[in-house]
Formats: sequence, C-alpha cells, structure tokens
Amino acid sequence: MMHGLWVQDQGMVDHLAQLVPLLHECASHVTEGSFEKADFSFKKIRMLTIADGPLQHLSKIIVDSLDHRLLSSIQGLYGALINPSDYFEKSTLRAARHNFFKLNPYLSTGFVTINRAIMEAMEDEKNFLEIKVKSNLCSILKLSHYNFKTLQGAIYVERSLMFNMVELQVVHIVDLSCSAAHPWQWLKLLDDFHGRPGGAPELYLTVLHDDNDFLAEMQSLLSKKAESLEVSFRFISVIGRLETLDFSNLRSTFQIKFGVAVAISCALQMHRLLLVDDNLSSTSIAQLQKMANFTQPKQMASSVCSPASTLNYLQTPSPRTPKLLARLLSAIRALKPNIMVNMEQDADHNALLFRDRFNEVLNYYAALFDCFHAVAAANPGRTDERLRVERMILREEIKNILVCEGVHRHERHERLDQWAMHMEESGFHNVQLSFSAIREGKENLLSFGLKNCQNKEDRGCFLLCWGSTNLYSISLRLCCTDRGMFQDDMLSSATSSPASSVYSPSPSPSNGSWVQELSHDQQSVRLIGLLYQCAAEVSAGSFDRANLCLEHITQLASLDAPHALQRLAAVFADALARKLLNLIPGLSRALLSSANSADAHLVPVARRHMFDVLPFLKLAYLTTNHAILEAMEGERFVHVVDFSGPAANPVQWIALFHAFRGRREGPPHLRITAVHDSKEFLANMAAVLSKEAEAFDIAFQFNAVEAKLDEMDFDALRHDLGVRSGEALAVSVVLQLHRLLAVDDGRRHAATGCLTPVQIIARSSPRSFGELLERELNTRLQLSPDASVVSSLSSHSPAAATAAHPTTSTPKLGSFLSAVRSLSPKIMVMTEQEANHNGGAFQERFDEALNYYASLFDCLQRSAAAAAERARVERVLLGEEIRGVVACEGAERVERHERARQWAARMEAAGMERVGLSYSGAMEARKLLQSCGWAGPYEVRHDAGSHGFFFCWHKRPLYAVTAWRPAASRRGHTRS
Repeated sequence: MMHGLWVQDQGMVDHLAQLVPLLHECASHVTEGSFEKADFSFKKIRMLTIADGPLQHLSKIIVDSLDHRLLSSIQGLYGALINPSDYFEKSTLRAARHNFFKLNPYLSTGFVTINRAIMEAMEDEKNFLEIKVKSNLCSILKLSHYNFKTLQGAIYVERSLMFNMVELQVVHIVDLSCSAAHPWQWLKLLDDFHGRPGGAPELYLTVLHDDNDFLAEMQSLLSKKAESLEVSFRFISVIGRLETLDFSNLRSTFQIKFGVAVAISCALQMHRLLLVDDNLSSTSIAQLQKMANFTQPKQMASSVCSPASTLNYLQTPSPRTPKLLARLLSAIRALKPNIMVNMEQDADHNALLFRDRFNEVLNYYAALFDCFHAVAAANPGRTDERLRVERMILREEIKNILVCEGVHRHERHERLDQWAMHMEESGFHNVQLSFSAIREGKENLLSFGLKNCQNKEDRGCFLLCWGSTNLYSISLRLCCTDRGMFQDDMLSSATSSPASSVYSPSPSPSNGSWVQELSHDQQSVRLIGLLYQCAAEVSAGSFDRANLCLEHITQLASLDAPHALQRLAAVFADALARKLLNLIPGLSRALLSSANSADAHLVPVARRHMFDVLPFLKLAYLTTNHAILEAMEGERFVHVVDFSGPAANPVQWIALFHAFRGRREGPPHLRITAVHDSKEFLANMAAVLSKEAEAFDIAFQFNAVEAKLDEMDFDALRHDLGVRSGEALAVSVVLQLHRLLAVDDGRRHAATGCLTPVQIIARSSPRSFGELLERELNTRLQLSPDASVVSSLSSHSPAAATAAHPTTSTPKLGSFLSAVRSLSPKIMVMTEQEANHNGGAFQERFDEALNYYASLFDCLQRSAAAAAERARVERVLLGEEIRGVVACEGAERVERHERARQWAARMEAAGMERVGLSYSGAMEARKLLQSCGWAGPYEVRHDAGSHGFFFCWHKRPLYAVTAWRPAASRRGHTRS
C-alpha cells in the first residue's frame, strides 16, 4: 500500500523513467522463464501504468504480451484462454483499419509516393517508345534504297513499337496491400491520371483482400469516381490473403492481359511471407535463448532509458530469401511488371532471439504510439479511434511479434538493407525514387503539422520517421533482365514448395488423435465430464491435473464450433484458466481483459440481438408494465424510475404508453427517470420516448440520470431522481440488483489479500508454475483459514451456507433498499436471473453456472438468430457473465445471481413485502409466446406461493419477475 502511495506522488517524468527499465527487467525474467520474478515485475509495472499516456498504453500491451509468452509454455492453461482477437468482427476490424489510415500520417504519405512513382514509370516508358518510333521512321526512309525484305522488316519493327504504345495506354495495377489497402490511394491516382497532359489511360485495378464487403465498397467508390472523371476503369476483386495465394498463375488470377503495362503496389504485407525458414528448430532456438548473454537487457533495466532513444545492437543476419517470398517474387517477375513499389515497417522484428525482438519492439512502437497520440491530440474527436487502433491493430502486431514463434509469427518486419538482400536474390534491383515522388511525399507529411514527423533518403529509398526513429521505408524495384544472376538452387527450392505446406504447420500425429476416434455424442459426454473434473481440480488447487483437463477440453471445444456445448465449453475453459491465474495476481492482472477487446458499441448491439431472438426480456418488460399498470389504477400523476441500466430499452416504455392510453380514465401525466451510464443512450431514449408520447397525446417528461446503479449515492437518491410529492412512484429494475451484492465479500477478500511480492520472493524459486500456484494457495490457507479463499474453495464452509440462505442484505443492497423504501413507491418490480451464482463454494457455483448457461446456449442454438448475432450474444454478453461467475472473487465478482427465494429473504429483511402479480399478467405473457411462435419449449410459470412469474426453457426457470413495496409496518405515506 505504501508502495502505491509512493508511486502516486511521483511526477510523470519519474514514472516514465521507472517504467522503461522495468519493462526490460520484466522481459529478462520472461526470457529466463522465472514466474515469480516476472509476477513481481508485473505488479510494479501495473502501478506505473495507471496514468493515461502513450507509453502507459504501450506498456499495458507489452506486459500483456509478455504474460502470454510466459504462459505459452503451459499448453492446457494457455490454450484455454480466449484470444482477444476472437472478439473482433469484420465490420469493427474494417473500422479499425480505416482509423489506422486516418491516424497514421505515414500511410497516406506512402500512397502518395507510390502513386507518383507509378505515374512516372508509365510516362517514362511511353516517352521511350515515342523516341524509338521516331528513330525507326527515319531509318525506314534511309532504308528505301535497300532490298524489299530489309524495308519490310523495318516496317514490322515500327508497327510492333506502335502496338506497344497503344497497349501502354492500358495500365493494369495490382494492389497486394490486403489489410492495409485503402480506396483513398486509388481515388487520388484516378485524379492524377485524369489531370496529366495526355489524359488518363484505360485503367485496370486488381485488389487482393480477405474481406468481400470491403472489396464491394471499394469497387463502388472507385467506379463512381472513374465515371465522374470519364476514365475507362475496371475493378477486379481477388478474395484471399497474400500468404495463402496460389502463385502458380498470377496472370490468370489477377486477369492481366499480355502486353499491357503492369504496376505492383504492396504496402505493409510482404513481411508476412518471411514466416518460413527460421533454419532452426524450436528446441535449438530455446537452447540459444538460454545461452544468450542477458547483459544488455539487465543494463537497460538498471539505467534510465528514454523511450525515444535509439537502441544500438547487432542485427540478426538475414537468411537467404524464404521460399514463400521467393515464390511470390518469381511469379511477379513472370508478369514482367514495369514497376514494383514496396512499403514496409523499417524495423528488425524478425530477429531469431526474443531478447532482440523485444528491444526493437519497445523502441519502434513507443515512437508509433507517441505519433498516434499526437495526431489524436490535434483532433480531439479521434481519441476513440486511437484506442480502437491500439486495441485491434497494434496490440495484435505486438503480441504476434513477442509471443509467437515459427509459422505462427507472421509479423516479421525487417529493415531496408534486409529487404534489399531479398529483392536482389530474387531478381529485383533497387531504382531511385524520383525527386518529384519524394517531394510529394514530403509535402503530404508536412500537411499533418507534426514536428516529429521526419523523413530522409537512403540510396534512393524514402524513409519515414518519428523523431530519430525509422518507422517505414518505401522502395522502388525493377526486374533484372539478366537471368544468369539467380541461384538455380534457390529458384528450384522456391518453386518446389507449395504455399500451403509452408504456411500451415503439420499437426503432430499423436496430438488430438483420440478426438477423431469419438462420435459427436461421445465427445459431448467426454466434454461435460472434463469440465466437471477440471472444476474439481481447480477447487482442490491441483494445478497439474487441472492443466491436463484444460488441454483435453481445448481439443474438443471451440468458440466457432457448430454445437452449443462445444462453444459453451470453450468459454468455461477460459473462465477456469483465469480462475487459476487469479491466484497469481501479477500475472492475472497483466492480461488485458477480453471484454475490452469488443468495441463498446457491440455490447448494446448484442443486447438488442438477445432481445430480438429470445423471449425473456420481452416477457420481463410486459409483466413489469402489467404490474405497474395495475398498481397505478386511478392515479393521475405517475413517476416511473428505471434502474435497469444496460438492460434498459425504450421499447418497454413505449408499450406502457399503449397500456396507459387504453385506460378508461385516460393516460396519466407520466414522468420517466432512467438511470444509465451512457449519455448517448439517455439522449436517444429521451428523443424516442418524447416522440412516441407526442404521437399518443400523453403528457410526458423524461429525466436522465447519468450513473451506474452500484456507484450512486443512495443518501441523495430522492434529489437525484427528482421525486416530487403528489406523484405515484413505481420502480423497475431489470438484471441489475445482483450487482449490489458484491461489497461484503469484496471487503473480506481485500482483508485477506494476496501474498506480497516480498513473501513470494522470500521463498525458494519454484521449479514450475504449478508449484508456484500450489504453494501460494497452501500458504494462503495456512495464513487465513476462514478467509474468502477458503470459502471459495470449500463446499462446507460457513460462508457458503450464509450465501445460500441469506438473512440480511449486504450494506450496498441494504442502503439502496432503504433509500427506495423511504421514497414510498407503490410498487417495485425486479427481474433477475433465476440461479444461485452467489454461493461461497466454488464447486457449487460452477455446477450451477454450467447447467444454467447450457440452457441459455441451447436457447440461442435453437433460435432463428444468424450465426454472427448468436456469436455476439454468446461472447460479448453471456461469456463475460460466465467469467464473472467462475473466475472472479471479491468486489470483482459482480455477477452474483440468486434465486427468487433468496431475494425474498433479502427483501423482507430490508422491510419490503411482496406484491402479488395477477394471473392476467401471466395470461398476457403466454399470449406473447403464442403470437411469436415460442410456445412449447418456452413456458411462463405463475407461482402463487412466491407471487412471481418464472420464464422457463424446457421446464427449467431461467428468469424470475417479482414485485415488492414497503412493508405495512414500516410504510409511511404512499406519497412523499
């Protein structure tokens, strides 16, 4: 605690001075495989990354990558963790790539330079042919006194050159930039060609990309532009990726005609073809890694290193051109392009040793993050765009460089010298970019107004820099005409190796072979057994056996599997792995949350999908409205407070407008107060409801409270909600009240805490991560036998019994209910998950969660939801709930669902009494099921004993609606 306060008192400069050496120190511990030392470093770095800044953002991503690298040796646990990129959708990834272009001043600069080089290449070739034609015409006149055959041959040569000039008016450009491609580049080129003195040529553009929707959008934009400029244009889409492309006949694939001028443009993609020849097995690399001298990282860790400074170290010698790259370049040579322009990251991220890659990554991405923060600072509206780029583009690049090896490491950026070697070996020599091409690039870079955006020339190539750090290189290449310069063995080896054999690792014959021998039913039975067994091992603190279970589960389960049980198991395996990791807080908290990987807008989108495809929320809104309508009979002034937060939906209150308008006495004066943490949502809700109220001719007011329910000041509730005397008050809470149960357990958990770094390091170093986990667990049990750790792992603890049969409310819930009771509402309607996910015993909680969410996944599987919609609900909503129930403890475990009978005990202890829900409400709910075709597996059960409604799937209750009011013995006036 003192350590944390000390950090907070330091200035930002001191933070940065501490942070960089700590990152090097942590990388050194990861390289050595020291879990304890790395865990200690993770904790120290975490305290220094609370502030908001480019280096802090980068540090969180690097620490996450270091954590993944450390855990990657534990196959079961690491394989069970869901990759954040699994949350990416094509639409959001497309948006992130577009944001990357807007925030990156170098990408548009590269496109401008490439375009100018292409235009000049076409113009130079045209001028050359014109000179040859004029020269030949003079020769024909001089040859008139020679024999007829000589004259005929000269005329044939002249006609061939004229034909080439005609064909040069057809230019075919191939864009191999894939994910870095952007319509802006070619929209500008159309303008440039249109403005040249000779007019625009007939233009063909082939674009390679793995997103069909992107290609369609790009085609539409460029075709409209060409039509407006009256330029003959044809767009050719090729769906795929560069590293998986069939190189055997590129001319056919790209639809390139013989004789036309060809230009190749490739931005930030060619490095993905360097993934083939590491020339060393993973075992040999590991041996080299252990033999490596760690003096350099340790010296960096002990000194104050500026993130902007250049790190000097020996580059890893580049091997001969990898086969996949050689095959591509050989196939491009066969096209006889007039020009090939390549833009690449200018960094040595393809070094063999992890240590060297880490040093380069820290230096390179510190500069890039600084650049993006500077651009976003100059354009305040782009902060969210910057965060999306950091999370979805740059984090994945960094993680791939630092975590992956072999064929899985495709972000293999290299420096200009290394690319020159590859190109020369493959028959492409460097040609200097023209003065005008570089000038246009410089002018574009200056237009951003950032003083650190620098550039320089190196042997005719164009280098783009942030300060003194090189970030990107642009080089122009031409095919060599002398074929004798190539090495025959390189070409033969390149052409004999198909791309697929290089790109896809061959699986081990024994790995997962047992899975193939099982039928689908056998796999399902095996999967369920493994999940229960794994939970038992986690509960017992047996790391090795739990890890083995996770390894088997991941061979049977997948987020993209066709069966609901397989997808559910993948989510639960991730939660169990995180449960294990939570025992080592440094490693656990260093992992970036998968919840933050999804774009913020996907959460409400997923909720809308759940509302559309499943009946539960519709039933909750309908029965809540019915209860409010009955309670407000005869009232002229009604005030409804909606505490549903993320589960709120304007549809509920539009339906209430309908219901109130149908009353015999007419609608009341209605005021709705909504509590939500999104200002945008509240504004939209206000606009929608005001418009509907006007259409129904209902006197209506909307009051917005921007807050989260669990963060509100309940002592000021009357003031915040604007409760007035003379109004009949109704309260609605949908799927939120359980979040107020997290406080007590959180304080108990905080009191016991985790072992301090000093306590961990004071013990001898463990030989394995499993020993570290088991030792820390045992130590905690010895130090605090009645702590939350015990209660979370013991099914017979007093805490478990208390959680199962609560007699008092937690302070947070008690404060809320006391505040609500003081407002004297006529009715309070609550909807909650009908499940016991708040038990103190982990095993019981797991069993309940597995059965509960299996039913929900089954509902989604049987629904009419599209695959993308179902995936959003399963991953963004239900997946996060499952992680909250299974993996979290203390105040972090907010998904504390309880059954209706448990809520009844809490509500009655807080001075509330039940309000019976009428049978007519149940009938209305059943009619809704019938009208929507949901009757059958879905059921509405009216429980007269608890006066509530239960919404069931195949007889299993999943959600419950109950109604309450202040107890008569404590009730004051019905209006305050």
